[in-house]
Formats: sequence, structure tokens, C-alpha cells
Amino acid sequence: MSIKPDQDLNSQQEHLSSTSYDLRITNLARFIYSRIKNEYYAIPDSDPPAGRVGRESMDPRMREDDMRLKFLDVGAGNGLFLKFFKEKGYKVAGFELEKKNVHNMKRDPELTHENITQADITKLTGKQEYDVVMASDVIEHIKNDILAIRNLWSFVKPGGMMLITVPAHSYLYGKRDEKWGHFRRYDAEVLLERINEVINTTPSPDKSGETPPYKGGEYKKNKALLLVKEEYPVPKCERMVQGEVVFVTFWNIVGFYTYFLFEKILHKPISENIRYSNTFLSRSIRFVLDRILRLEEMIGGLPLGLTLVVGVRRK
Repeated sequence: MSIKPDQDLNSQQEHLSSTSYDLRITNLARFIYSRIKNEYYAIPDSDPPAGRVGRESMDPRMREDDMRLKFLDVGAGNGLFLKFFKEKGYKVAGFELEKKNVHNMKRDPELTHENITQADITKLTGKQEYDVVMASDVIEHIKNDILAIRNLWSFVKPGGMMLITVPAHSYLYGKRDEKWGHFRRYDAEVLLERINEVINTTPSPDKSGETPPYKGGEYKKNKALLLVKEEYPVPKCERMVQGEVVFVTFWNIVGFYTYFLFEKILHKPISENIRYSNTFLSRSIRFVLDRILRLEEMIGGLPLGLTLVVGVRRK
């Protein structure tokens, strides 16, 4: 039976696991890479800005030994981000919730020997061991997103970066989001509020000296598609500035207008055929869209787009 990529999220991931290029994911990876090269000086093939020296000193051997920068993809799904960053010289690892997706990635010749694990980010904490930690289109699927962000942050080493991408603009929330299992779409202010709650606070130890697990506050949509915090007791937290947001931007402006047209005006589902079809028309449209997305990459972000991208550096 043939796979229909737009049937559901798992079908899409299975289809994408068999390729090394996707119009959306590959261009998003390029966009993210271009942004972190500008913000994080210890990136392979990049020179440190004037007056700044990276701890890895730009040694080309970073690609050959354990001095390579470590990249963690949480919600690795189809493995395309892992393959992209591996090609850029990173030592990659991934967490993925779905067992079948893990299996597909492990049998990929490009990822066979990489550390890819079935895991739930809401149940994991790290030891600040990764230079770059990314969660692309992950936390909108998680009810308690603050817990997920806090756990992501725990894997970022000092000087490293956490990258989060999410569906942008709460007013766009609709049937497609429900189909893909999204609890919410994000306005920039809302996501930054959650991130700042994580990176600028830390739970205080209890009487035994142990730090209690952070449960955070859950959020739900009301009828106006706003995000309302459900209040319940959380551990006492102390102010502790642990990081800084280094960039906030939008990506995929064409996708924004397409989504708005179909979801809010036509009230029709968006077909994924153009993204996957091999017809001449589909290939031609993909070529044009690819060039537009590359232009966005060169510009470094626009004030409007379908995806919100945030980069945070740990101090």
C-alpha cells in the first residue's frame, strides 16, 4: 500500500524518512543554521566575530574527533534535521516519541550509527551536555509546554543554544491544527513568556535538599483562541538568570498567506500534493518556493511567517 504523506503526521514522517530533502524541513534547517552561525561563534566553517574567540578555536579537526559540536534534535521524527546537521560537521543525537519513527531513522544508512532513542521530553532531564538543542514543531503537541521547555533547557551546555520552532499566530488556529494534534499556535509574546519563565527561574530545593520536579502551569484555549493559564500549586522558584534570547523571528511568509486563505477564508483543507508530487507543475512550484525560502534565509527573517523561530543561549 502506498504512503499518503498528508494522511496523518506519522504517514508524513514515514514518507520523509526515506529522503534527504524536503521543501519545508530542509529550508527551515538552512534558515536555522544561518541564524545560529551569526549568533553562536563556535560553529563549523564559520569565523568568530571580531573580538570573540570560541573555546573550540575553529580547529578543522572538530569534524573528526570528539571536539565536534554536539547537536540534539528532540522530536527527531523523520531524521532530516539530524542528517542536515551531521553533514555540517556536528555530532548528532536524537529523541523521538514514536517507536516506528525511531526504527526508520536507525535503518537509514546516514543515521545507522547515531544515538537515536525513543523518549518523551516531558519525562527527561539532561546534564547540560549539548552545544545545540532543537525542538522543531514539538511543544505545540504537548499540553504542559513549560515542562517541555524546561527539560529541553536542561540539555544545553553553558554557551550553547536552545532552538524552538512552533506554528505561529494564535488567530490562525483551526481544523488543520486539530488534525495534526496541536494544543495551540503561538504568538511571539506568549512563547517568550514561557521561555523566560524557564531560563530566568529555578525551583528551590525542598527540606531534603533535593530540587523538586517542575510541573509548571498548563495552558488551554478558550473560545477566543487565547491562551489561559490553569492555576495550581508549583514549587517555589528563585530568580536566576541562566540565559538570554538571542533572536526571535518568523519564517515562511508564503505559507502564512496560503494557510490564512485556506483555513480562514475558503475553509478547505490544504493539500500536500505540491510538496510531494513528481508532476512538472509540482516540481516547478517547489522550485519557485525554494527560491523564496532561500531569499528569506539571506534576509535573516521577516516580520510575518507561518513558523515562529526562537534562539536562546545559556550563559
